[in-house]
Amino acid sequence: MEIRAPYPNELDEMLELMCRAFNLDIEPARDIFYSDPFFDLLERRVLVDAGRIISCLTIVPGVVVLGAAHIPVAGIAGVATDEAFRRRGYAGALLRDTIRLLYEKKVPLSMLYPFSPRYYRKFGWETASVEWWCEIPSRLLPPYSESRFVRPYRTGDMEHLRRLHDVHLQNTAGSFVREPSRWQWVLRQKYQTVVADFHGAIEGYMIYEVQAGRNRVEVREVIFTTSRAHRALLGFLSSANLAGTVGVCSPVYRVQQWSTWLTDNEDDLLSQVQGGLRPTYMLRITHLPALIECLRPRWRNWQGAIRLVVDDSFVPGGKHQALLVADGVDKPAQATDWARGNIHVWSQIVGGYLSPAEAFSTGLITLSQPEIVEVLEDLFPKYYPFTTLAERF
Repeated sequence: MEIRAPYPNELDEMLELMCRAFNLDIEPARDIFYSDPFFDLLERRVLVDAGRIISCLTIVPGVVVLGAAHIPVAGIAGVATDEAFRRRGYAGALLRDTIRLLYEKKVPLSMLYPFSPRYYRKFGWETASVEWWCEIPSRLLPPYSESRFVRPYRTGDMEHLRRLHDVHLQNTAGSFVREPSRWQWVLRQKYQTVVADFHGAIEGYMIYEVQAGRNRVEVREVIFTTSRAHRALLGFLSSANLAGTVGVCSPVYRVQQWSTWLTDNEDDLLSQVQGGLRPTYMLRITHLPALIECLRPRWRNWQGAIRLVVDDSFVPGGKHQALLVADGVDKPAQATDWARGNIHVWSQIVGGYLSPAEAFSTGLITLSQPEIVEVLEDLFPKYYPFTTLAERF
């Protein structure tokens, strides 16, 4: 058995395995597989036994924004195992080797969207994002008159979409920096894009998918910088006759943007609107010192030093260690203050999902002295991270 990048002549075999595992039609999948802007043989991993690919996965590189920090992240996607070989530990062996590889490459974080959180938790990933989701009959959305300013996306609009997304990055932790290749991936042909254009001032856009067979439209990304652009895009969903139902997800702190419904029968809301909270991505620290180097520049006003120990049975020595000091501050030979916890809780803390005070209060981390928690609160603020459907891999 060996784990490695696939050889070029093995790519079709890898694709066929993924199609069987995820019940995909091979021809449409082939076009996506080979036209992927992130396509890189070295970012694909296979487990091969007796000349046959048993398991595979794809590493999707990116840069995620947490506050002012831009952090390289390795997304894990397309984890698949041949049905005849499942429940024998092959996928687990592939994931363990991938953790080793990311550690050796000093990649700070790894992210994935799990089919089973319980399964990936065994390998150190932990839930780090929760979103609000809702299924709304389109007739309940307000038919705002500003919808007349919504028009289809044109190639010349890209600079405006980049500008709007940059504003989104500043206000939404967990989102990805969107370089040209990622924009290419987001604006794939099966999705449609519209913009809110007020006489040349583009103040919002929406990427959506019409699922005709389900009489449903799925909002994959909606970003706006003004209230009139917000009304325009919601009014478009209400009045464009796209589908009977609109599916949307949102950061929990922006639920109110989707909570204005028009009806004279409240029973409609009870029987036809569905929604709630659900977990989205899982996060894992893969190289703590590299992660801390990304975070240090935002700690310039702090003069202390704390030794951080993160227990992780999947890395050499069974733990990560790093010294928390501000950028430009000399590292002391020894720090008397320390904090410690396992890979799961610290992955949630550094990702902004769980605050250090919450972790300490529930006994999930230990500290050399209780007062350190106030310092850690400043170093690792809570963000309520979120990624749009358009960004997910």
